[in-house]
Amino acid sequence: MKIQEGGTERLRALFTCGAHRVTQLTLRAGEGLPEHRSPHHLFLCVWSGELEWIVGDERVRLSRGECTSLAPGRPHAVSAIENSTALLVLFADGSDVDKS
Repeated sequence: MKIQEGGTERLRALFTCGAHRVTQLTLRAGEGLPEHRSPHHLFLCVWSGELEWIVGDERVRLSRGECTSLAPGRPHAVSAIENSTALLVLFADGSDVDKS
């Protein structure tokens, strides 16, 4: 296991363990992450502010304390309606997790 304190201004890695990552996402109002895909399951929980979560044609507003998840490989994007911070957890399907 490795704890990290580096990263970009928007994405700050907090913790990694193999393919699993816990990241802090910080966006100013109007900023966002363009559509992309992840090979991992993901879980997003808003700590502060309000985000727009976009998956295909679906757009969902997420406020403080609201969470969502997504299966691997699905295209998605996120944009900040107001200054926001969220917890982003990426995790593998368990096939490479130490079972001991």
